[in-house]
Amino acid sequence: MKNPVLATIVSILLIASTSILFASTVQAQAKDYVEWETFAYIVVTPNPVGVNQQVIVQFRIDKTYPGGTLLGPFWENFTVKITKPDGTVEERRGLRADSTGGSWFTYTPTMVGTYKFQTIFPGQWVNTTTPKRWYKPSQSRIVELTVQSEPIQPYPETPLPADYWTRPINAEIKGAWRIADNWPMCGYDYLFRGFPGATAFSPYTSAPESPHVLWKRPLWFGGVGGGPFGDKQYYTGLSYEQPYEPIIINGRIIYVEHDPADTSNVIGTRCLDLYTGEQIWFLEGVSITCAQIFDIENPNEHGLIAHLWSMSGPATNGTWVMYDAFTGKKIITIINVIWGGSQLVGGTTVFGPKGELINYYIDNTRKRFIVWNSSRAIFKAFPWIGVEGAIYDPLAGRTIDGRPGVQLNVSIPANLPPLSTGYPLLGGEGVIIAYYQNSTTYPNTFVVVGFDANTGQLLWRTDIKDIYCMWWRPSKNAGDGIFVLFDEATTRLHAYDIKTGKKVWVSEPLNTLGEYPNDFATFTRNYHIAYGKVYTAGYDGHVRAFDAKTGKLVWDFYFGSSGFETAYGSWPVYGGFTIADGKIYVTNDEHSPDSVMWRGSKLWCLDAETGKLLWCISGMFRIPAISDGYLTSVNSYDGQIYVFGKGPSATEVTAPQTAITKGSSVLIRGRVLDMSPAQKGTPCVAKESMSAWMEYLHMQKPCPPEVKGVPVDLYAIYPDGSYNYIGTATTEPMAGGTFSFAWTPPEEGIYTIIAVFKGDESYGSSQSGTSLLVVAKEVPLATAEQAENLKTSIESIQPIITALAVLVIIAIAIGLVNLYALFKKR
Repeated sequence: MKNPVLATIVSILLIASTSILFASTVQAQAKDYVEWETFAYIVVTPNPVGVNQQVIVQFRIDKTYPGGTLLGPFWENFTVKITKPDGTVEERRGLRADSTGGSWFTYTPTMVGTYKFQTIFPGQWVNTTTPKRWYKPSQSRIVELTVQSEPIQPYPETPLPADYWTRPINAEIKGAWRIADNWPMCGYDYLFRGFPGATAFSPYTSAPESPHVLWKRPLWFGGVGGGPFGDKQYYTGLSYEQPYEPIIINGRIIYVEHDPADTSNVIGTRCLDLYTGEQIWFLEGVSITCAQIFDIENPNEHGLIAHLWSMSGPATNGTWVMYDAFTGKKIITIINVIWGGSQLVGGTTVFGPKGELINYYIDNTRKRFIVWNSSRAIFKAFPWIGVEGAIYDPLAGRTIDGRPGVQLNVSIPANLPPLSTGYPLLGGEGVIIAYYQNSTTYPNTFVVVGFDANTGQLLWRTDIKDIYCMWWRPSKNAGDGIFVLFDEATTRLHAYDIKTGKKVWVSEPLNTLGEYPNDFATFTRNYHIAYGKVYTAGYDGHVRAFDAKTGKLVWDFYFGSSGFETAYGSWPVYGGFTIADGKIYVTNDEHSPDSVMWRGSKLWCLDAETGKLLWCISGMFRIPAISDGYLTSVNSYDGQIYVFGKGPSATEVTAPQTAITKGSSVLIRGRVLDMSPAQKGTPCVAKESMSAWMEYLHMQKPCPPEVKGVPVDLYAIYPDGSYNYIGTATTEPMAGGTFSFAWTPPEEGIYTIIAVFKGDESYGSSQSGTSLLVVAKEVPLATAEQAENLKTSIESIQPIITALAVLVIIAIAIGLVNLYALFKKR
């Protein structure tokens, strides 16, 4: 080579390239990972969509993360590229997949035109395997989203049922929660309703609009014993035993049966169909305390699961047994449950946001605020692939330790007195309220404290010295930002701010309010907060509503004078009232009714907004439960379970089965019958006659002298297929519920007659049809007399007929002669 410098450079380059090649070969031989192809995807729905309507963007790759769990690790750092119709680009970066290999987000397009979406996966090392893996980058295809100016329409809504309906409710009907709800605890949202001042409020369910009885069933011996016992009746159990404290779940009533005089002698738990009263199952010797609807939400399970619970044992060492609510089969047992015991002394049990059972308990000895969660105990006992809550699978037959269910255990101030040592805690709006009564001073000092339900932190303490006599209520007298106490000595309500404990207002004395007030208002041990009002009732015969913000009286309803029947001047309210669907259902009863019971007790339904009486019916009912438009309670006058609410009906219609001629009238007849199990086959009656009619059918009261029927609309399908309203008839209950209607069909042909009962507050709708034939009028044949008269008439004019015939012949002859002469001239 002539140029030594160039030769030197070439040599150096050859050596360097050889070294690089050798190094690459060595590196390839020493490669300690495996490359995996990935395939990215993207889905955008709905497509097309209207501008400013939300879409769901789903991105993923074809693989799940090797060895990943519900808690990770996951694929990381996805990018979704969004190109708008105007060409601008938006990117969602740093997106993480879940355990399925993908995830999603929502997006709202704001321009009309075509959007383009693409998933970009940057690749990712996985070092949990041997050899290591490099999951290579990938991009999805570009998906176009068409955005139009007109919005797309949502799925058509199915109207909520307004007729007679039963469970199950089809899941396609959205919004049914506004009319349907269970009654999972004896007090709806608290465990033990008991006998004194046990009010309740269901904020969702519909409730009965009339006193129509759907069915009844004997609970135990009731009514008058007869013979040497005179007017004495069988023991009611109202003093303490409480014979019927039902819970209702998905169209089933569940209640515990026990000995009339000994609640510890449990016969068993009975499950009845809410709509028929028929028994579904019976658990011998088992005492069910409450039901639970648990909302399961995890990657593999979504939906509601229904349980029943039997709860027993002391405050810090309770035993809870779970049963399947559909079959009554036992599932698991939880021991060492912290809950406050069978009387919830120092504790309370409520439902959490997912339906989990949450126990709040104050340990006065150790000065602790404890929160126990049923789902936490179960999830810890039954993890799935090592992850708590990944799946809900309480294994049947197992007994688990409840202590891991404690989700909060914090100290409370040591200077607090022993709290709620004889009564449950009160919970409402994120605050747990406890109290202590210092009876060494007069007036007694009531120490009331509020704890944060989530943290256990003491929020406030109020020492109340201006209430002379107070009975702590087991019901939920907390809501709308306040909690309420009642001073029996002065008959005044005292309201306090639930967040601060400060007094908000004091009512006027109840024994001075309304028509015929009396001092039995001192026993107003029933009060509950709902719809922005505080409702009260007691032994003075009054139901009142006060404004929850101001304490001013809104309305007052008076049962009227009881004359010589009761010692109270009116009919008392002891067990409590029940609020639902904008109505308040009040029952007349007392602590320990005499064996010869006073008369005139009723179940009253009042408008919760105005206090107007909507309906009432005789009976000494007690602590009703309400679900799906039905109210159930036991009537102490006869010892029977009643269910009030809308029932099915049946309509029949008939018309003559032989043809009628056009222009004739026809009598359409039929009847409308009540098909409820309580009185199947009896006439349907109007709402204004319902109370007296039900009392006649079920309570041995006299038949009312006047009973109004129900309207029936009549329609006809004409021969041409047109549908026409022809009139309305009203049934006559005293004639078996029949109706009749006279009608003249306008034309010939076959008619279909349809009778429609639209239903009302007491009955579901029903209809029936029949057929009717209308034919043309026939021309009648002449009688013998008519024929003879016609013959005589003809004979009398025979000469005239003969003369006319001769004239016609002559005229024809003359015409022919003239015609012949005309042709001859031509």
